[in-house]
Amino acid sequence: PPLSTLLIEKPQSGAVSVGGDITLIAKVEAKDLLRKPTVKWFKGKWMDLASKTGKHLQLKETFDRQTKVHTFEMHIIKAKENYAGNYRCEVTYKDKFDSCSFDLDVKETEHGSQNIDI
Repeated sequence: PPLSTLLIEKPQSGAVSVGGDITLIAKVEAKDLLRKPTVKWFKGKWMDLASKTGKHLQLKETFDRQTKVHTFEMHIIKAKENYAGNYRCEVTYKDKFDSCSFDLDVKETEHGSQNIDI
């Protein structure tokens, strides 16, 4: 389906240290929607993160009745190096579809390697 603008706030690429936490946020305005839109988070081309939730990954959604905005959050907790890569958030509502890709960089923590200037 053609891309429509469902996302009013898209998750931005970000960086997190190994062992750190990061939250990525997508927002969808719902004033013209009768039902809740469906949101999927992917890593790489096709890995659906809904099957990967657990103590390191949590997906959350909230709805604000005043502003009629759905907020979808992806929390990465105690990031590991292999969490780095390209991610995608896809929103579907009836025949509308919107998607946004973003990159996550996981950096080594400084104190892990002793850098000695000689």
